[in-house]
Amino acid sequence: MRIENIILNIVKNLYNNNKLVINLTKLSNWSTCVYDNKKHLMTKTLQFQTKRSRINNTIIIYLLSKIYKNLMTKNSCTTRELYYGDTILFKHSNTVRKALIDICCLLGTKSWELGITLSSSGLVAGNLMIYMSNGTSLDCSCTTEGLQIPQDILEIDNLESKAKYILIIEKNASFQKIINEGLLNTNKCTFIMITGKGFPDINTRLFVKQLSCKLNLPILALVDANPFGIEIMCVYRFGSNSMVHQNEMLCVPSIKWLGVYPTDIVSLNLPSITLTNLDQERLKSLLKRSYINSNHKLLQQVLMLHNLNRKSEIESLTTFTQTYLTEVYIKKKILTQDFI
Repeated sequence: MRIENIILNIVKNLYNNNKLVINLTKLSNWSTCVYDNKKHLMTKTLQFQTKRSRINNTIIIYLLSKIYKNLMTKNSCTTRELYYGDTILFKHSNTVRKALIDICCLLGTKSWELGITLSSSGLVAGNLMIYMSNGTSLDCSCTTEGLQIPQDILEIDNLESKAKYILIIEKNASFQKIINEGLLNTNKCTFIMITGKGFPDINTRLFVKQLSCKLNLPILALVDANPFGIEIMCVYRFGSNSMVHQNEMLCVPSIKWLGVYPTDIVSLNLPSITLTNLDQERLKSLLKRSYINSNHKLLQQVLMLHNLNRKSEIESLTTFTQTYLTEVYIKKKILTQDFI
């Protein structure tokens, strides 16, 4: 077993007074990463030379012991439980998440194969029945606020829906507004709606992947016309840099961008504000990515954002009427099939 081999190697190095080194094979950054069969690898080395690296190594060895115990006993735990197992060592729950990504690279496996239950903050609503392997079911049409996406996506046995589209919505506020305005109740265009409440967690991304594979419906993304909105759409569609090694199981390249487009800021005269320094940095990052540069329409929107130096949000569409988003914008996009 890989974990046993890693620990044995560490023990041997300590016994022989050798330097304790852990090498992680990871994919390279956005500037050189190409989304095809070519894999641009780099090696991250953890050593016991500095205080920081000693802490990192301790965290990895600690988590490996917990993972090993889960796998041997066929039990599971959550990332939250791991964090509260030693808050002094981790200091922040995000430390656990980052370390688990390194461990996945070290073991060459997926995070959901480590005996760790993935927590989910995402919500789902609309024409969808979810049947779990334990016999329970979830009716996503019987909700006025959205149901929490199941914690164990891999335990979903079957999905049934008469929907015509799956709509991913960036923010919970917009998700709730669309539900309240009755878009899910329209007969001509039924939806399954999902929100990851900002940047999606692994569970939400796995759920979207399952819907894509099992229902084979068009999937549309509604995000803010700003660098971080575009980034969120790209995470669902192309994957994330930190989890490139798992993107094949998480990304859905068939997702289309419904809006809001940077060009809408001009064509619809939407209220907008100047990009911040943080926005500019993210914009520069987007322009380095191969999947942006290889898609002309997507590139043009990102360049428009850069040239305008301004951004707008989904909520800006209420400038016309409170229901413009659901009554006009989304329906017109569906009718004209105006997606990127």
